[in-house]
Amino acid sequence: MHSKNIRAYLDSAAGIAGLLPQAERLIELRRIYSKLVPQQLLRSSSIVNYRQQNVVIFAENNAVAAKLRLLSPRLVNDFLKYGVEVTGIRLEVQPRQEPLKETAPKRAKLSRAGAESLQALARQLPESKLKQALAGMAAQASSAQKPDQPDPDDQGQERQRKAK
Repeated sequence: MHSKNIRAYLDSAAGIAGLLPQAERLIELRRIYSKLVPQQLLRSSSIVNYRQQNVVIFAENNAVAAKLRLLSPRLVNDFLKYGVEVTGIRLEVQPRQEPLKETAPKRAKLSRAGAESLQALARQLPESKLKQALAGMAAQASSAQKPDQPDPDDQGQERQRKAK
């Protein structure tokens, strides 16, 4: 059994042959669209169809759709510059189907100098919940730092002292 060119196979299938040019056109439009639109809008929108010289774009929400609506005259001109006949852009709001992945909360790291400052402040305070909280934060930061690894803030302060 010899292998056929996939293009020949797709062209021969009765149902697929008509879809292939449209799919190629959409791929080309998406490639051009990715060059024309800022990344923030590109992440929240996509070209979903091209029919009768109109590009159909799904926006994730109304804010993105409004921004794209403002850009649409320029987009039509830019598509024409790339050789694609576009007479209009139709925008539809289509919320994201899959929920956004939850990102891990950002964890701030306290420098050695910061931990020492918190310890000094805690020593000056009278017994209170604030004093306990500051002492706990300083202890946690001190235990999280590796003793053999220099603190970047300490290095910066040392460079400043040498520069003087």
